[in-house]
Order: sequence, then C-alpha cells, then structure tokens
Amino acid sequence: MSTQYKENNFSTASSLISDKITKNNINKITRPNIDHLIKRIIVERRRERRNITVLGVVCLSIIIIFVFFLN
Repeated sequence: MSTQYKENNFSTASSLISDKITKNNINKITRPNIDHLIKRIIVERRRERRNITVLGVVCLSIIIIFVFFLN
C-alpha cells in the first residue's frame, strides 16, 4: 500500500498570505464621516436649546399668570 502525499494547508506560506489579506481588509474598513458626525452634534445641541427655551417660556408664562391672577 502506498500512501499519497497530502497537501499541507497549514504551511507558513499560506498563513503569511492570509495575514496580508486580513491586514488589507482592516485597512479598507470605512471610517465614520467626521463632517456628518459634527453636523449631528450641532443638530442635537440646537434641539436641546429649543427644548430649554420652550421650557423657560412655559415656566415664565405660568409665573406671570399666577402673579396677575393672585393680585
């Protein structure tokens, strides 16, 4: 009985090639668009300012209504 040579799939040459492929894939990962993130932060701050302004106007109007009706 003769044994046939099986190809070594775990050789160092194939692992080097796979390392290069994974490194290339890591480099191709897309980074977030910084301009888009800055725009989102600005929009969130505007929303917070609007909410605070509306809350302040409502509180001030309630105080003014109580002052006029209690006098």
